[in-house]
Amino acid sequence: MVFRKTWEYLFWLRPAIAGFTKIHKYSLGVEMQANAMQLIRLIISANYAEVKSDLIQSALVENEVQRVYLRFAFEYKQISRRRFEFSEAKLDEIGHLLRGWSRQQNR
Repeated sequence: MVFRKTWEYLFWLRPAIAGFTKIHKYSLGVEMQANAMQLIRLIISANYAEVKSDLIQSALVENEVQRVYLRFAFEYKQISRRRFEFSEAKLDEIGHLLRGWSRQQNR
């Protein structure tokens, strides 16, 4: 489930970044894209790992970093309030799923 939600976010993110102004597309946009790819990479790795907790914690950190990048994009007026709220909700959901997965691993 967390993979699917992250995939949906990544699928939304690429065209959103394409709409950034040139200066932000090649700085903030590149960072956002790399961070989102790292997030999905960590989730895939955790799915296959015997010990998942460290990878899940790293994914939670990447999710929070993505949230900061998203705030920058909004503050720099690269995304509308509607898109910001949509993507914030997606990241909230991903974070919630990751925290639940982390709790399950720590039992």
